[in-house]
Amino acid sequence: MAQLKGDDEAYEDRLVILEDLGIEENALEHDESTDEVSASTDEAAVRRFFARAFQEWANGNVEGTAEEIFDAVVTLLDSDE
Repeated sequence: MAQLKGDDEAYEDRLVILEDLGIEENALEHDESTDEVSASTDEAAVRRFFARAFQEWANGNVEGTAEEIFDAVVTLLDSDE
């Protein structure tokens, strides 16, 4: 059970870090009045977000596997549907 809790914490940490990166790259838009995040329709920003997420992962700044990084980015981009 402890491993599952650790996995959940790592997943949440990964989402928080990647959400911040998505906002920095303008792939995600943060509405401060509602504190909600939604995906941008800017395809170039989305590509930059994917690239930045993998760059940060390669530099050791985001933990997880490549598949986990990809899945987290997709989750964040699809979260407003």
